[in-house]
Amino acid sequence: MAQSTIKSIIKLVKFRLSASVAGSAIFGYIISCKWNGNGFLSSNFDWTVMWGVFLGGMLLTFGSNGLNQVIEKENDAKMNRTSDRPVATGSMSPKFALIVSWLMALLGIIILQVFTTFAATFAGILSFFIYVFLYTPLKQNTPLSVMVGAIPGALPPLIGYLAFTGKLDYPGTLLFLVQFFWQFAHFWAIAWILHDDYQKVGYWMLPTKSGRSKSSASQILIYTVILILSSMMPVYFVYKNIDMQNGIGQFALVISLGIMLLFFAYKLYQNLDVKSAKRLMFASLIYNPLIYLTYIIF
Repeated sequence: MAQSTIKSIIKLVKFRLSASVAGSAIFGYIISCKWNGNGFLSSNFDWTVMWGVFLGGMLLTFGSNGLNQVIEKENDAKMNRTSDRPVATGSMSPKFALIVSWLMALLGIIILQVFTTFAATFAGILSFFIYVFLYTPLKQNTPLSVMVGAIPGALPPLIGYLAFTGKLDYPGTLLFLVQFFWQFAHFWAIAWILHDDYQKVGYWMLPTKSGRSKSSASQILIYTVILILSSMMPVYFVYKNIDMQNGIGQFALVISLGIMLLFFAYKLYQNLDVKSAKRLMFASLIYNPLIYLTYIIF
């Protein structure tokens, strides 16, 4: 029984996805140490703060995912990709899921407050409430729900950044924008793949209500270009204001990654098929961590 409950909780909180979200917060912390200090493994780097960012962010994400499943339990049961979720199947009661989710979210807030900064904690709380109480109900009403959902999706790296600085500044905003615009290529590619499944419950996840159309693909292409431009902005800032060395190498890597992603976005625009959407999705998964590693290493 205990083992079954643990497995259900792992499914409820979407453990692997939550860990990857918390990992992006660590990227934000390391980048903040580098941009605002003397390197990410210098005296500015604090392992306690880093683990506070990771654990606090992950627990908040656990809570968000759990509450999302309680709210969407009926729709989850109708879609192939979500029909095995514990609340949807009835293997976990909504009441128990609510208790577990709120406890995890509250514990995450406490950890962020104790080990990081007020600004990081506030950003974490903001992410939680936007995801659960704005993005989740909007999914059945408007394609703009992805725009709203991109805000909490972009906050984890900023939470890590704020854990070091304690305040929002220009480079922190640039980091937020990179993560914000990355999500459109990534999640619209997923929405393209799962469009038929989403339509079973009336979720409008593609950029237009025309579905898998030239219009939707063109918006994906446009936002991919905006992402590439956004990804170049930190390069310009860092090497104009902090360190002029290795700027050419970093710029070349950012451009190369951008061309790679733009190629797959264009192929989707050209072909309008699920196969191209899958390739774009995987390309976006490669693009995101490599961009952050580029900011860190150079």
